[in-house]
Amino acid sequence: MFGGAWRTSNLLIILAALIFGALLMQWRWSRKSAECVGIRRRFPREAFANQPFRVRYRFTNLSRLLAVWTLRVEDEIESLGGNAKSVAVSGVGRLNPEQTSISYCDCLFTKRGRYRFGPIALMTTFPFSLFSSRQYSDDTDELYVFPSLLQLRSRWQTRLASRSGGESTTARQSGSVEGDFFGLREWQKGDSRKWIHWRTTARLGEPAVRQFEQQRRFDTCIVVDAFCTEQASDEAVELSISLAATFLTQLSSSPSNQMALACAGTSSSAVIGGGSTAGKRRMLELLSELEPSTQPNLQAALEKSTQFRGRGQDLLVISPRSLEHAINDSDDLKRILSPWMRTGNFRWINVSSREIEQWVVSSLSLIHI
Repeated sequence: MFGGAWRTSNLLIILAALIFGALLMQWRWSRKSAECVGIRRRFPREAFANQPFRVRYRFTNLSRLLAVWTLRVEDEIESLGGNAKSVAVSGVGRLNPEQTSISYCDCLFTKRGRYRFGPIALMTTFPFSLFSSRQYSDDTDELYVFPSLLQLRSRWQTRLASRSGGESTTARQSGSVEGDFFGLREWQKGDSRKWIHWRTTARLGEPAVRQFEQQRRFDTCIVVDAFCTEQASDEAVELSISLAATFLTQLSSSPSNQMALACAGTSSSAVIGGGSTAGKRRMLELLSELEPSTQPNLQAALEKSTQFRGRGQDLLVISPRSLEHAINDSDDLKRILSPWMRTGNFRWINVSSREIEQWVVSSLSLIHI
């Protein structure tokens, strides 16, 4: 405009007016588009480390006349237990007046923990992409990323229920015919007639009955020893936490199982859960925020767990060190463990030894943090 006025050129003035009009239209339209859109996020029911999941965003055009184009959302992600930060990005191409559209962002977290999503930045560059207009929302939500799950070996439940060659007192059969059919056997006194396999009985000339693999009801307290040293890495601790999370996830699938979880790290805590979804979630959240320590207090964790159910449960301790090492570090640990050791309802799993290969398919495919 200054050049057109200086040189008395109408073409420059017209060009300046067109540029100014485009900028004004871009500013008003893009700002109005960002202001008339409401957005909400929705998390999945469960999120595990090293497993992809989707965060969904719901866009709603609140305007009755204006259509919105090329919307982009940037959702800040911050780890509440560390300094990691990232951004979840999603968007929608067109949103008609009073229309609702859902888009998603695929996420993959390599570390367990508690994360905070927000604030949300909603932006658009429509119509001319001269600049972007942003609208910020202070809506924040927290998401627990549970520990990684391992692949257990077959018949791990039978191995978990065995104690020194015998059966656990709390791993009781949950029914006479519950479970999967896996073979036939000869008739025994007390068998029901409805179990008789008549075709095989006619062929053999003597009664043969169907045999079922009976399910077991577990009543177990799982203790995670988050012991680490300054020289050693945290992979063994993460493996212990992942193994405990895998056991809890598998055992929680049966409503008849009763479980309690105790954790010893920088602090000692315990929570009770059962076959319910809410109980499983409480235990997984506790594992998500467990921090390793060079001096975990196993005694305090065991005392808190016995306050819920007493000492009638089986005791399973998952640790990156051996039982002898733990007893040498604490004089009272052997005395506290003695009631379970006398009854045989006690097991100590050292994930740093070859014993871990008896439980998981491959001890090499661990967590890469």
